[in-house]
Amino acid sequence: MHAAMEVTGEDVIGLPGQALSSTELLTLVGLADGTPTPVLAKQLNLDDFAINQIERGIQQKLGAKNRLHMVTRGFTLGVLVPRALVMLLCLTAALEVNHDMLRPRTQRRSRSGYETVRITRLAPQAGAGRAPLFA
Repeated sequence: MHAAMEVTGEDVIGLPGQALSSTELLTLVGLADGTPTPVLAKQLNLDDFAINQIERGIQQKLGAKNRLHMVTRGFTLGVLVPRALVMLLCLTAALEVNHDMLRPRTQRRSRSGYETVRITRLAPQAGAGRAPLFA
C-alpha cells in the first residue's frame, strides 16, 4: 500500500512517491525532522526493531546507503520538501500574482507579416561643395 496523503512535520513535508507506504513516509519525515528512533517508535506504536526494518525498506526504495543518505535522497527525489521553501514559494507566487494583475498590458506586434524598410539617401544641397550622388 502506498502513501495517499502528504505528511507534515515540524521542518519537512513528506509527499507521496517512490512507492513508500504511509508508515515509511511518517518514519522518513520523523527522521528528517531529527526525531530520535525511540521517540519515533513510541509515536508510531512500534518497537525499535520494527523502526529499523522500516528504515531498511526506505533505504532500498530510495537507493540509499545509510540513514543520512536516505534523508538526502528523500529531498533529491522530491519525497521530502523543506517547509521554509514551501512558504517562500507561496509568498513568491502571491507577490507575482499581485504584480501581474496591476501591470498594464501592452499589445505585442505580430511576427507573421513581413515588413519592408526602404532607406533613401538624399542628394546634398547645391553649393555644399560635394558632387551629387546621382549624375
